[in-house]
Order: sequence, then structure tokens, then C-alpha cells
Amino acid sequence: MSLMRYRADIPAVLLVLAVMAAQFSIFFLVDSHWMALGLVTLLLGVQVSSGAICHNHHHVNTFRVRWLNRLYEVVMYLQTGTSPFSWTLHHNIGHHRHYLDQDKDPASWREADGSVMNRIKFDVLNAARIYPEIIRIGRDHPLLYRRFKGMFVLANIPLLVCLLIDPLRSLIVFIGPMVLLLLVLLDNTYGQHAGTGTENHYVASRNVELPLYNLTSWNLGFHTAHHLLPGLHWSKLPELHGQIRDRIPEELIVDTMLLQWEPGRQQRQQEAS
Repeated sequence: MSLMRYRADIPAVLLVLAVMAAQFSIFFLVDSHWMALGLVTLLLGVQVSSGAICHNHHHVNTFRVRWLNRLYEVVMYLQTGTSPFSWTLHHNIGHHRHYLDQDKDPASWREADGSVMNRIKFDVLNAARIYPEIIRIGRDHPLLYRRFKGMFVLANIPLLVCLLIDPLRSLIVFIGPMVLLLLVLLDNTYGQHAGTGTENHYVASRNVELPLYNLTSWNLGFHTAHHLLPGLHWSKLPELHGQIRDRIPEELIVDTMLLQWEPGRQQRQQEAS
């Protein structure tokens, strides 16, 4: 029996392991902090894809063996800032259950007056609120919250060891990119949802059909399909998207890699008309 639930996850696992190998190689083998910063900057072009992999894994665990899933999540935490069970609480339980109700969504894009929140404000505010929101949501899910707290301690042990070895290098190789990736994750959420409708699933998400976008985001472009069936493996989303595409408003099928810019552009178009 295979250790993995889906063979389609093999490239994702290999990418995560390659990023891990690159991170530790830079940390232990590169003497210059400036060179380390340059190499980390180059690595980010690949590392950003780990955020989508992490998202998909928290919806459908990659491995059949529980401890392998937890180990995999620790590795991804050092790449994305998303610790084990944190995305399960914040995203799966919080966002997916409540994204049609902006008063309850832990990643709300709506201001108190009903207007669309500024993108930068959304990114910074919601990134800062991720772990406070996890604590709030966790109180209603005590078993899952205990697992989150235990794994949070374990996941930070490698980071603590690196900090003891070289604090500045740890900031460059791990902590800085982890914070940046949290911002990127929230920024992508903004692009997927900000300014859309909240009446039903079909009007509440933007979708991108560009092959390159879905290659690098592991099919997150088929976002309406993902919200309809969040437990569906990412490799099966294109098929579901094809089945429901005619129910998605045409303006929510966008043709840009820079999905996060779309809400502002759409709002300007509406104001001009």
C-alpha cells in the first residue's frame, strides 16, 4: 500500500523537500549573510508554491500515516509560516464555513461600512490576526486546539535551534520568508474573494483558468469548485470546474496571473460605468 493517498501529490512533496534542502543548505553552507539573502530571494520564486501545497494538504492530508503528515507540516511551517493544524482551524473551519458571512469570516475583506477593504490593509491586518483568530476558533474545538498547541511547540524547536546557532541567518532564511508567505497567502485570499457576492458559492469566488497559474498554485484557480467541495483533492478540481462553469458569472472568470489586483480593477470599472 502506498504511503501517499494520491500519486498526484508526488511532485508537490518533491518541491517541498527541495525547498527544505535549499533552505538548510543556505543556512549551513553559505558564509555571507548578503549572499544568503540573495539566494533566499531567488528561492522565494519557488517557495511561494509551498503555500498552495500547504493549503491543499490541510484540506486533504498527503500521507496515509499520521506522523508523516505532522512531519510534513513541520517542514512546510518553516517555508510558509503555517504551523500544523493552524490552517485547519483558521481556514478550513473559519474561512470555509463563514466566507459567505463577512461578519464571521476570519479573513473578512469587508469594512464596517460595507465597502471593500484596501488590499494592503487586508494583508497586514489579517496576517497579524491569523494566530489570534486560531485561538478564538480553537476554543470551540478543544481537541483540535490541543493538537495545534502541541504541534506548535514541536514545530518551533528546529527554528529555535537555528536561532541559537545564528539569529540573523535564521531571520534571513526562515523567519523573514515565513512572514512574507503569510502575507502572500492572505493577499491571494483577497484576490479570490474581495468585492464578490456573498449570496451563494457561485458568486463568491474568482476563478483563473490559465494553465500556468494552476500549475504553480496547484489548481487553486478553480476556486468556486474548491469552495463547493473543499474536501475534494486538488487534482480533481478542473473536472468539477468544467461541470459548474456555466453557473459562474463571466466576470468571475479572470485572465490574469496577478489575481490579487483584480478587485481594485473591477471596482474602478464599476465606478467608471
